[in-house]
Amino acid sequence: MAAGRWQEPLPDVFVSHSGPLTRQERWHAALLFAGTGAVLSHRSALLAWGARIQEPRGRARAAGVRGRYEPPVEGGLVEVTVPIGHHLRSRGFVVVHQSRRPMTDGVCVGRLPVCTPARAAVDVAVTSTRRRDVDHVIAEVLQSRLCTVADLEEEAQRLGRSCTKWLRQSLADARRGMRSVGEADLRRALRLAAVPEPEWGAPIETSSGTYFVDAYWATRRVAAEADGAAFHLSAHDWGADLRRQNAIQSVGVRLFRFPVRRLRAEPLSCGLELAPLVA
Repeated sequence: MAAGRWQEPLPDVFVSHSGPLTRQERWHAALLFAGTGAVLSHRSALLAWGARIQEPRGRARAAGVRGRYEPPVEGGLVEVTVPIGHHLRSRGFVVVHQSRRPMTDGVCVGRLPVCTPARAAVDVAVTSTRRRDVDHVIAEVLQSRLCTVADLEEEAQRLGRSCTKWLRQSLADARRGMRSVGEADLRRALRLAAVPEPEWGAPIETSSGTYFVDAYWATRRVAAEADGAAFHLSAHDWGADLRRQNAIQSVGVRLFRFPVRRLRAEPLSCGLELAPLVA
């Protein structure tokens, strides 16, 4: 300490070097600050499990969160959950959530106590302020195979009245086999136009192999897909996509593709394009 290399990023938590903390160091510091029974939760837990999700950086106030917190220069906030009754306020870069639901004992990632992926995803969903954010977190944990739909439904049931309409709708979509935000946007467009329910994630056999489409009306030989904004990142991707599209069309399937932006901006128009073909 005489050399001036020690720092105290949080009350009674010391780090044996100066300068910015790594993400792992911020996680460790946050858990030491929160004390016995605390676990990484919400977005921080999902990051620890390897989910592709942004580190929390905003100042949005979730219900039950008290205190002052500010993301550090080197990174985002760290979210932890403690049992109800631990009168601990958020401080520094640590956002403290309190919960009446029991913590899961013995679940660790890299020796750090964390919420299960299903619980973390559900907690993020009920504190989200946009429907698309709910769809994104549910799709991400399912696509990454961090948990199952049954795991998510079990956690949602434990929420009781705290379970939101958006979360219930997103889980209902997941039960139908939908695994992406774009598919959820596509389904809303179809419902607005009163289009019959398709088969979701349906396989189509071609001479080049089996391809899966977002929505498929088998009796009408019509398929539809939602294309995300991050699509076609390279010439190779674009070429492979064209081969896939040609293979699907070669077996007599009419494939309609809708950019996610358009599905959100004019959902009824998108749905109406399909309605006369599959009614």
